[in-house]
Amino acid sequence: MKNLILTLLLTLMVVTTITAEEQDTLWFRWTGEIKKVDFTPDDKYVITWTNSIEFWETQQGVVEYFIPTESTGDYNYNEEYLVFAQDSTPKLLNWQSREVIEGFEKELKNIGRIKTAKSKNEFMANTYHEDETFGDQIGNVIYFYDIDKKRKVDSIDLGSSFEKNHYKWKRTIHEYDYVGNNDELIYIIIDDANDILQNIPPMFREKHYYVHFYNRETKELVDSVYSFTNTNEHYGGFNKMQVMNDRSKIAWNQRGGVISFYDVNKYTFFEEFYYDETKVEVNDLDFIKNESIIAIADGLGFKIIDRDTDDLLQQYSFGIEQVKFSNNSNFLATAGKSSIALRNKRWVITDINENEVLFDLNISPNPANNSIRIKFNTTSLEYVELKVIDLVGNEIDVIRNGLISNSYITEYDISNLVNGTYFIRLEIGNDVKTKQFIKE
Repeated sequence: MKNLILTLLLTLMVVTTITAEEQDTLWFRWTGEIKKVDFTPDDKYVITWTNSIEFWETQQGVVEYFIPTESTGDYNYNEEYLVFAQDSTPKLLNWQSREVIEGFEKELKNIGRIKTAKSKNEFMANTYHEDETFGDQIGNVIYFYDIDKKRKVDSIDLGSSFEKNHYKWKRTIHEYDYVGNNDELIYIIIDDANDILQNIPPMFREKHYYVHFYNRETKELVDSVYSFTNTNEHYGGFNKMQVMNDRSKIAWNQRGGVISFYDVNKYTFFEEFYYDETKVEVNDLDFIKNESIIAIADGLGFKIIDRDTDDLLQQYSFGIEQVKFSNNSNFLATAGKSSIALRNKRWVITDINENEVLFDLNISPNPANNSIRIKFNTTSLEYVELKVIDLVGNEIDVIRNGLISNSYITEYDISNLVNGTYFIRLEIGNDVKTKQFIKE
C-alpha cells in the first residue's frame, strides 16, 4: 500500500511539473537513448545522436531524416559537414543535401566520440574495444584525422595502466576536445583508479581526476589541473566540460554544484559559479551566444541562470540530462535518456550584436507614467513579433504579431503595469532587439 501511495505521489509530481511547463514546451517526443543533442547551423532542425543521427524539424518536432552512426560527432570547421562514424569508418554528412562523403579507411576497432577543430579541417577520435574481463571499453589512443585528405595524420597515447603505491592503476579517458583560439592545444580528462585491475579493500580505493593540456603538434604536456579524488568516504562528480566562444577559456563541473572557469593561456582559474551546492555533478551545460546566460542539466532537471546577477530565469525538474541553446539563442533543446523537448525561451537577451540587427527600436518617453511611444523600421515587408517582457523573462503582453512594411509607430498604454523595469522585445525573422523601459 505504501509503495502504491508513493507511486501515485511521484506520478502527480511529474504531471504537475510538466503542466507547469506547458507554456514553455513547444513539443516533447520519445526516441532512442540520446547521447548528444545539437542544432543545425540554420536552426531548422534539432539533431539527436542516438544510434542514428536524427533530424527533428524544429517547428513540428517530427523526424525528417536519420542515418545510422556508432559514435557522437561534430561539425567540421566551416560547418559544411557533420563528421560521424559507421562500421568503424569515419564519414562526412552534408547536413543540407544529406549526401554522405566516403573515403576514410575502416578502423580495426570501434570509433569513439568525434571532436572537430574549429580553425582547420581536422578531427580527433579515440578507438576502443570492449573488454569482457572488466566489462569496460578499453582504448586510450586518440587519433587525429585530416578531413581534406581523409586519413589519419598522427596520434597521442595516454597509456592504460601503471604501478603506484603498491597498486595497479587503470587510466581511462573521460573526455577530450580542442582548445585555444587556433586549436593549438587539446585537453584530455582522465581518471586513474586503483580498484579496477585488482580487488582491494574499500578503505584504500581511490580515483583521481585530472585535466591534461597538450600541445596539439608536439604532444608535449603543457599544463595539468588536478580536479578531485573519489574515495570510499568522499565522492565528487566530473561529467562535463564546455569550450567557450573565446576558445582560450573553458568551463567545467569541477566539484559538486560548482562550475569552474579556466583560462588556458594564463593557466589559471578566473571564475567560479555556484549553481547548486547540493548537487553531486553536472551532466551538461551550455551558454547563449554572448555567454551571459547558462543552462545547466544535472540529471534531475535543468536551470537557466543569469551569470551576472545569479537570477534563476527558468527551471524544470524532471529527467533532464542534456541542454543545448539554438544558434540564435531563441530555443533550448533538452534531452533525457530517451526523450527530447524543444522549449521556448523565457530568458531576456539584451546584448545582441548591433551589426547583426537590421532594424532599430526606439521607446519614448523613458521613464514613463501612462504610455510609451514605440517606433522601429524594417527594410521590406516583414513578419514581426512585438512583446512586453518583465525582468525574469515572463511575457506580459503581445503588442503586435503579424506583417508590417517599412515603419511602425504605436502608442502603448502602460498605466496598468506595476512600477518597475520592463523590456520591449522585437523579433523580425532571426533578428532580435530588446530595449528596456521603466514604469514610474
